[in-house]
Amino acid sequence: MGFETHFECLLSNSLALEHLELTQCTKITCLKIPFALQQLSRLSVFECSSLKVIESKAPNLSSFFHRGFRVNFSVVETLQMKKLDMGCAIHDARANLPSIMPNLETLVIESVNEVVDAPMLPTKFIYLKHLTIRMITGSTISRPYDYFSLVSFINASPSLETLILNVTLRMVNESIFTDSQLRHIPEHHHGHLKSVKITGFSSAKSLVELTCYILNNAVSLECLTLDTIYGPRCDQDKYRRCFPMIDGVLTEAPRGLAAIRTYIEDKVPSTVNLTVLEPCSRCHVRRRVQTSSQSDNAVSI
Repeated sequence: MGFETHFECLLSNSLALEHLELTQCTKITCLKIPFALQQLSRLSVFECSSLKVIESKAPNLSSFFHRGFRVNFSVVETLQMKKLDMGCAIHDARANLPSIMPNLETLVIESVNEVVDAPMLPTKFIYLKHLTIRMITGSTISRPYDYFSLVSFINASPSLETLILNVTLRMVNESIFTDSQLRHIPEHHHGHLKSVKITGFSSAKSLVELTCYILNNAVSLECLTLDTIYGPRCDQDKYRRCFPMIDGVLTEAPRGLAAIRTYIEDKVPSTVNLTVLEPCSRCHVRRRVQTSSQSDNAVSI
């Protein structure tokens, strides 16, 4: 009898199980959760490299968290699902989740090398209150992502209260300073959106357009945070140093700050607290000095 069979037997006899967490388990390729686990409400899977398929028949599963290699995740009963945190293409999440998991309240998407913009669709996330989108792109990606297409998520979420967009990629988008003609779409007032944070903010035109749209339509907005770098900072309790930045991010940061001053600051209502974060003067200043010095040397040669 193999490990997976033993594990399935264990699950089938754990009728009072409420939270199942698997961490770095390399012996499971297919995780099947039986209907008998009616008390199971939370499922967390971390870095299980061999896992390819997760099938859940647990009728009251309301929270699913996954980090690691992409898996095929299927749920028989989805009406109870309230919190979903997993790697997923933004395009697929917008197209499929409103109908598959209509009662979602918290959605965290981690997208790697996204190549298709978010579609404009009539379907709604009626109960969604908290949305986090993490975009990770490697240095080989050359196609710019249209951040303005994320308006589709905002317009589809009438109950949305918090929005976090983490952009972890190199600058390949058209800069607002290259083309300053902003796109506009019909107004769609949002009465619940109170907090918006964008990390990895740059001078990308579509990112500026998204921010301006939020300022023009989020009538209940209380705070807007624009951070020109991404990742943890040293002023947070558990971090001694900021997340290291590649040269391209530090080079782009001043342009991002200039875009905020030029196109965003004058659109911020007096009722909104705007916080703009520059690269850390302790962790990133030396790297910036080195980069500037190298650039100066290149020019003088």
